[in-house]
Amino acid sequence: MRVFDIAFDYLLDTTPPGKDPDSHSPRLKADHQLLWKKELSEGQLFELAVSEVPKVRRKNYLMFEQTPDKWFTVGSDAITNSYTRWGKPKALVEAKAELSEEQKRRYFNPPYTIGSAMIWPVRTIHLPTLNTARGMRIRIADRMDLTLECIRRHYAKQPGSPLADVTTNYGDFFELFCTFEKFVEFFHFQDLVTPEGKIDFFLEEDEEKVFTRLGVPVTKDEYIRVQEASLKFIALRGNRMADWVEKNHRDIEVRRQ
Repeated sequence: MRVFDIAFDYLLDTTPPGKDPDSHSPRLKADHQLLWKKELSEGQLFELAVSEVPKVRRKNYLMFEQTPDKWFTVGSDAITNSYTRWGKPKALVEAKAELSEEQKRRYFNPPYTIGSAMIWPVRTIHLPTLNTARGMRIRIADRMDLTLECIRRHYAKQPGSPLADVTTNYGDFFELFCTFEKFVEFFHFQDLVTPEGKIDFFLEEDEEKVFTRLGVPVTKDEYIRVQEASLKFIALRGNRMADWVEKNHRDIEVRRQ
């Protein structure tokens, strides 16, 4: 029987060992294919297949064929970040240095589990990709709550998003899901959205100061709050995924610990 394990660490499943799971974990690729195989709003099945066009993307990437003339390549991405190897800005480095050894063990180098995994579209004519831009642009700093706010603004056609150029370039991907609410439900992001449809930011200040400050935490207290919120989100999202698999794939054994 196939197993879907929300606690499995994809860092343990790379060939050769030590490589990036987003490119080299067969199990992560299979779990992406499992989780995202479901109907889109217009009834079409969103089904990811291994690319058979290696000159376009490497074979370990996945593709969705919308029509014979329209297809998407997608790559895997870890959507949370402990900033363990970030050497700037200075305030972040100093904040990490103030952590206790116990806190460093908790926050640095966490396992890469399915709750932290996402797919994003990739096109060589549209660079940077969303994966790259959200990691490189300091107003986002690889935070999924801030990324989701950019996606919400894209659907709502609201200004002020640091990723507006990228979400526009990949607007056809977001059109697959029709609305922000359906995008959130499809990818199990409900725990980052309030009942009023606003983003539940990792830092309380972000609701008023969103995108006017750095996305990275700049004090020890902020670092801890961001990491605790991130860990909580990963756990909640993983359990949502497990619930969905139990409901839709009763032939698969679901493990939560």
